Amino acid sequence: MRTRLVLAGAAMGAALLTGGTIATVQAAPASSATTTAVVPGATKWIYVGTYATHEACYRDGQNSAYADWDCKQSSSGKWQLWVDDAS
Repeated sequence: MRTRLVLAGAAMGAALLTGGTIATVQAAPASSATTTAVVPGATKWIYVGTYATHEACYRDGQNSAYADWDCKQSSSGKWQLWVDDAS
């Protein structure tokens, strides 16, 4: 019985450590909320959202209040809508 408690405690401790590491790794990447062009202050692109299809991204881009927007495909195959803050 004592062995089971020790093994269960070790398993729970390992699970907590693994979960804490995953949360830390996910929180580590820098924010991609804004990017700037080569000329400082000239253009500031703002990330709006991720869409499963190009059509959904395109539709929201057209309906946005911004004149300049772009749908870019991410490495996962989904589409990201970006708008130009200066437009």
